[in-house]
Amino acid sequence: MDFNVGVFSEKSSILIDGGDRFGVSAIHWDLQEELLWVGNQGGHVTSYYGSSLHKYTSFQVHASQEVRQMISFDAGLLIVTPNTLRCQQRRGVPLFTYSSSTCEDLQCLLQTGPTTVLLGGHQPLVIEFDLVTAKETTKFDVGEKGCAILRRHPRFICSGDASGCVSLRDPRTLREEHKFVAHTESLSDFDVHNNLIVTCGFSSRQGGVVSDRFLKIYDVRMLRALSPVPVVGEPFLLRFLPAFSSQLAVISAMGQLQVLDAAAPASSALQLFQVNNEGAMCMALEVSSSCQCLAVGDAGGYVHTFASNASALFNSFSRPTEFADPVESLPVSIAMDDTTTPLTSIPFPLERNSPLLSDWPEQFTRRRFRKVPPIDHAILSNMRMVGTIGYAPSPADHRPNQVAYSAEKRTQRGQKHSGTDSTHSKEDTECYQVWKRYRHIEMTYRYTKGGLDENELARYNSTPLCGLDNTLPYSYANSLLQVLYFIPELRHCLLEHSCNREFCLACELSFLFHMLDVGRNQDPTGTPVTVQPSNFLRAFRTLPEASAMGLLMAENHPEIKIKSTLPRLAQSWARFILQQLSSETLPQSKITKESTAITTNLVEFNGEGAENSSKPERDVSPSEVGLSPVSPICKLFGVEQEQISRCTKCGSENSKTSPVLLSSLTLQDVEDEHSFEHVLEKSFDVASVTPAWCEVCQKYQATQQRRRCLTLPPVLALSCANDTYKGFRFWSDQLQCFLDPELFDGSDLTEGASVQSGQGKPCRYGLECTRPNCKFGHGGQPLRHSASFTGISSNHWVPSQLRFKVQPEGGLVCLKPDQNQEGFLSYSLVAAVCWIDESKLDAKHHGKWHLVSTIQIPPGYSSSETSSEENNSSTWYVFNDFAVNPINPEEAISFFPDWKLPCLLFYSKNEKTNCSILTDRPLSNPITADVFKEDKSLAQKSECLQRISFLPLATDEMPGNGDLVAMDAEFVTLNQEEAELRSDGKSTTVRPSQMSVARVTVIRGLRSNGLSWTSIEYSSQGNMEGLPFIDDYIATQDQVVDYLTKFSGIQPGDLDVASSSKHLTTLKSTYLKLRFLVDNGVTFVGHGLKNDFRVINLLVPSNQVIDTVHLFHLPHQRMISLRFLAWHFLNLKIQSVTHDSVEDARTALRLYRRYQELKAKGDEFFNESLQELYNVGRRLQWMVPGMDEE
Repeated sequence: MDFNVGVFSEKSSILIDGGDRFGVSAIHWDLQEELLWVGNQGGHVTSYYGSSLHKYTSFQVHASQEVRQMISFDAGLLIVTPNTLRCQQRRGVPLFTYSSSTCEDLQCLLQTGPTTVLLGGHQPLVIEFDLVTAKETTKFDVGEKGCAILRRHPRFICSGDASGCVSLRDPRTLREEHKFVAHTESLSDFDVHNNLIVTCGFSSRQGGVVSDRFLKIYDVRMLRALSPVPVVGEPFLLRFLPAFSSQLAVISAMGQLQVLDAAAPASSALQLFQVNNEGAMCMALEVSSSCQCLAVGDAGGYVHTFASNASALFNSFSRPTEFADPVESLPVSIAMDDTTTPLTSIPFPLERNSPLLSDWPEQFTRRRFRKVPPIDHAILSNMRMVGTIGYAPSPADHRPNQVAYSAEKRTQRGQKHSGTDSTHSKEDTECYQVWKRYRHIEMTYRYTKGGLDENELARYNSTPLCGLDNTLPYSYANSLLQVLYFIPELRHCLLEHSCNREFCLACELSFLFHMLDVGRNQDPTGTPVTVQPSNFLRAFRTLPEASAMGLLMAENHPEIKIKSTLPRLAQSWARFILQQLSSETLPQSKITKESTAITTNLVEFNGEGAENSSKPERDVSPSEVGLSPVSPICKLFGVEQEQISRCTKCGSENSKTSPVLLSSLTLQDVEDEHSFEHVLEKSFDVASVTPAWCEVCQKYQATQQRRRCLTLPPVLALSCANDTYKGFRFWSDQLQCFLDPELFDGSDLTEGASVQSGQGKPCRYGLECTRPNCKFGHGGQPLRHSASFTGISSNHWVPSQLRFKVQPEGGLVCLKPDQNQEGFLSYSLVAAVCWIDESKLDAKHHGKWHLVSTIQIPPGYSSSETSSEENNSSTWYVFNDFAVNPINPEEAISFFPDWKLPCLLFYSKNEKTNCSILTDRPLSNPITADVFKEDKSLAQKSECLQRISFLPLATDEMPGNGDLVAMDAEFVTLNQEEAELRSDGKSTTVRPSQMSVARVTVIRGLRSNGLSWTSIEYSSQGNMEGLPFIDDYIATQDQVVDYLTKFSGIQPGDLDVASSSKHLTTLKSTYLKLRFLVDNGVTFVGHGLKNDFRVINLLVPSNQVIDTVHLFHLPHQRMISLRFLAWHFLNLKIQSVTHDSVEDARTALRLYRRYQELKAKGDEFFNESLQELYNVGRRLQWMVPGMDEE
């Protein structure tokens, strides 16, 4: 039938699940999909799809309580029972169940926002509930009568109570604004549409309670009652038809359904229906959003649907509903006892649009070819070279189409070894264990407003040394950054470096090293510091050379990271950073793009293994890219090598010398056993034949090339060359010779521990325990590669000491550890970057690889609080991002082919060199007061060049030790926070939002001598306390996701050089000003400075920070906003429209003065003032009167 005629017809009557025992208690038409939801008094919910009402899902919500109301939202369905709120997916999977002591007798539910709902009932409290966190956010007191019904109006939240009253409440505070007394006894139902409120209920007449035969109508605009509307039956439930302005459906308890016009009841035609309820009481009435369908539920367990036409829709625009995959039946039926019919009679589908279950994902597969067998030495010795092709006679013992059988061979330790993949085969069923201090730790624990929770970090680092945050992009570089920091000569060189380039890795490393210095020199008994190298990584990703070497692609494309392998990534990054630092530390050199280009030995990301590449790997010399050997990095790391090229045709020779910063090991035959010293000798005297241009022949000829070492540097950096399959096999075979699995006892102990298996209370997690410093026992079956050093051989393949001698004609002679001769240089292993493989632990660790570093801490790096005896000794530590643990020296040089392989090795010369002598002199700080004189705006608008919002520092007013300044910073968001919803409904932060500093303001405060802040140059200004001397807007090239204008005051265009009218500078320029203040001992006052300095990436000593958020704070209580503190203590109303950093900094300075005044009156008076502050805040719900209420 045509709905415009206004006639409904009964479509169907269905007995719902459990309807034989329980009546219908709630109905809801889904707002997103073509579904009808029905709940009964037994706590069961059933859904039906489409106009034909096919059953879709059916599930139990509560064992005994009835379903009172349901609403749908994008993610699922919310269901209210008397004491719980249940959230279910439409497929029936529960998301969370919420209950608390405040849920006494819930009746109604109202969605007020995309993620917030209100819960009300016969109780004095209305609860605001957040669907994302599954927690209560606010509780509103609405009186003892409570609210049994909630309806939404554009201006108000409308609530009805059991006494027959309808209240109009403020949407933010739920404070009652207006009240209508609709019925004298009780309210049965009411609905809201546009500006009309229609109610039905009961009144007291002649000593009894009777149903009102009239509908009460109220005008929300005029706040007065209109003429009541009579109806045919006794109204019990009513609903507006949303598609019409004033039409509504009214039903009596006995099933008389009437559709009328509330605005003109006399002129509307009588539309009356009788529901086929067979005497059962009608309990629920709902109208679909399209107004084409209407549903009634009765106490007999039936739901009756009415429709206006045969093809009625529930919603105007519904999204598709997800259904279970249909069960495909076999085309041929085979009896269970049939043994003659072949299985091939069941055809296999030839065409398929989806992958098979047995198909491996593309990122876990790689095309591999049969390995070429090694060539016999007898063939190689008789080979004749013609150009680049070798010819040799075929041996007589090799017959056609036959492969020689390779018998097992024994190593020097007596272990069986076949020279194949057996050392690292996936089929090796012997159990192995990755020590827990080497396992990758995800920062999935709690984040606070100031960043990572320090109490959580303390669990992973009990040392005075600083860890590095691993939540940032390109955090694989953390291990090598720690290694560079603990090389004293390099640290000393970079701390004295400063230049004017905006993106300079040497400067950023200097800033990072300064933060690591500040962190380790703080109180060693306090919380360990975790530093974020965010500014360094920001400058790193801007360099085109890093992108050319494939160092940035791994983070953006995880599948490429798998193909590239972490060892190759680590070695390429080390080669890049040493070349870049060498280029940037050249004295008085202008670094051009050509002089810093590093285009050789690039990481290939074409999906093929490096063993398939025909290009020989070679080391890049600084001279090839225009680097001068006078660079201090070249002096520290440069191995002077001579390369001799001789044409095999004409015999002409030429040679050149160049320093190489990172030397690669040249690996030998895989099946043979070699000492590390032998491999090192061959790596520094390499001969090869390769095509090259001959100037004499004037064409490409086969050229014999030889590279040999001439001098050795103070620090020898070695690339282990295990980033290829051949290199991995070589390292696995060599390390296997020095392992004896039967001697490991399976414990995971630090140096000096002696807990035996079976002693003490066992740990509940056993050998899978990842808790640092776990005090319980971890006994069990003997496992391979444990951390107990009772079974590790003292004869390691990688030695801790090396002795070299450079031959006069070039090349190296290495002595073994048990040999000692005069004239040899002695080197000690000081650091190693290791590749940790957790992929074979179990299924959940599949594909888990990461880098750690083991470092010998040089003397002088310990905390100043430690004893001088300890300060002069060297200790080994393992740095696993933010987890730092001391280790035994034996463990540092113990490598295992299954899970721990070295990528980079660093050896330091034991004798003092010119570079090491430089570290004995005091550091000279390159950051001077000149950073304030070079303050120029980058903005191109002319008005911003003439007008600035601050008064620069004069020469005679530079802040010094003990002077006090106030600071505030504003930020913008570069990417949103990443969170995941756990199975219990709680949200966990996986990666916090990435913030970028947008504005930094520093104002003049108090002098250390107590005098006013004055200046001779600005004598007319008088006392300049409160005047800003830094008010910088930071230019950014990154894409800003959210300017946070409401909280930062930053407008789009303020950070753009072309359109900004502000004083725009680079982040480095502002950073240098703040560093100058920090180095001069200036004290900073502000509100929430910890978060400000974290985003700016500046670590300030704790004795130079005064944070008002902690000054006015009681233990175990909430932190108080600057806005509320200013109103309470200073009677100021700030941040009325938006935030302004100058205003916030001045307010923080005034609050500190107020704090000093309160403290001067005694601690007891100050504590009473704090208690009064919290009492006032709780009473006002921490809102400033006259501001937040608006």
